Amino acid sequence: MRKRSAYRLTALTMAACLLLSLSAIAVAAPSDMGAMMKPPASGAAVVADMPGFQNIRYKTFFRERTVNEGLVIRQSRVENGKIIIPKYGLYYTTRTDPAEMFKGEKTVILGKMYTVVDTDARFDVLADVFAQKKKPILFGDGTKALELTDLGLEDNGYEGVKATFKILKPSGNYYGTDFPVSADPKMGDITKGVLKNGTGKKTGSYLPGQGSDWTREFWDRSANTSGQTYIVVESTTAEGAKIKEFGTSATTAVYLSDKDPVELVLGPGETGKVGDYTVKVVALTAETATVELIAKDGAVTQKVLGPFNHETEKYLPTDHVNRAKMLVRSAAGDVQVSLDALRHPFRQGKVALLGYYDVFKLAAGDRLPADPRFTVRPDT
Repeated sequence: MRKRSAYRLTALTMAACLLLSLSAIAVAAPSDMGAMMKPPASGAAVVADMPGFQNIRYKTFFRERTVNEGLVIRQSRVENGKIIIPKYGLYYTTRTDPAEMFKGEKTVILGKMYTVVDTDARFDVLADVFAQKKKPILFGDGTKALELTDLGLEDNGYEGVKATFKILKPSGNYYGTDFPVSADPKMGDITKGVLKNGTGKKTGSYLPGQGSDWTREFWDRSANTSGQTYIVVESTTAEGAKIKEFGTSATTAVYLSDKDPVELVLGPGETGKVGDYTVKVVALTAETATVELIAKDGAVTQKVLGPFNHETEKYLPTDHVNRAKMLVRSAAGDVQVSLDALRHPFRQGKVALLGYYDVFKLAAGDRLPADPRFTVRPDT
C-alpha cells in the first residue's frame, strides 16, 4: 500500500465491510453516497498483493474454517498519472456468519483474530412502492437497496410480465438470491392456491382442445422468499412492478473479543473467573441457571439464563429473542456469559457456560477502533 504513493488517501473515507447486514426504518439517501453500493468498474485498479493480508484456518467447537481479508477499489479513475479513488471507493472486507453464535466462530480484522461473541439485528420493511428497472429503492439506513434488475416476458414465451428483484448491498454486490415474481393477470398465481390440489387431470396424455385447455395454463407466483426475506408484488407491467410488501432481516452490530472463550462447568454455589469478573452459579433447575457476574468492585449483575428446552433449542442459535434468554452481559458490556447452548449445557447436576471478556461492539456507522479512517458497514 505504501509503495502506491499516488493514491490520494487523505481525501478518502474508507469502509470496512463485515459480512453482517445493516439497516433501519427507511430514510433519505445520504447527501454524498460516493461509491457506496456501486460495484468495482470493469477497468478498476486492483491491489493484487497486500503485505500482511492473511488467510487463516482455525477450529471452531464443531468444524474447521478459513477466514480471509481483502481490499476492493471501486469507481476509481486515472487522472494526471494518478489513480483517483472516490469517497467510499476503497473498502477492506472480512467475513463471518451472523447466524453462527455459540459455535466458537472467529473472524480476522486487519490481520488480528477475534472471537465472534454475539450480534444485534432488526427487520426492515418496504410497503406500497413502485419499482422501475435499474432504479434501486433505498431502505433501512439508506446503505442497502431493493433493485428491479430485470423486467420482461416469461421465459416460456407466454406474454406475462415477470420482474426479478435483487438486494444491493453497501459493498456494491448483490445478495446471492434472486427474487423473480409475476402478478400479470394472464398468469395463474400459485400463491392463491390454484395448484394446491392440482388441476383435476388424470394420468394420461392430452391433445389441444381435449379436456381442460392446457395450452393456456401458465403459472407463476406473486411472492418469493429466501429465509426471512420475502417480497410480494401487486402488479407487474411493462413499466415496472408495484411492490405490496418486502421484508428482510439485518444485523446492525457485532460483539467481538480478541480473547478465546472461557469454558466453565459449575454447580450451585461454585465460581469461576472470566477476565476480571467472578462468575457464580446461584441456582440450577432442569432448564435454567441463575448466574451472577461479580465485578472487582463488588458490583453484581444477576440473571436467570434459560429456559433451555426443546421449544427454545430449536430456534438456536439464529433467533435473537431466544438467544438473549441464554446470556448475561456485565453492566459495562465488556463481559458476556452464556449457556453452552449447542453442547448440552446441563450436565450431571452442573451447567456448562461460555465466558467472553474484553468484549467490544462494532455497530453500523462506527469508526473502526484499530484505524478510525475506516467506517464499519455490515454487509450481507
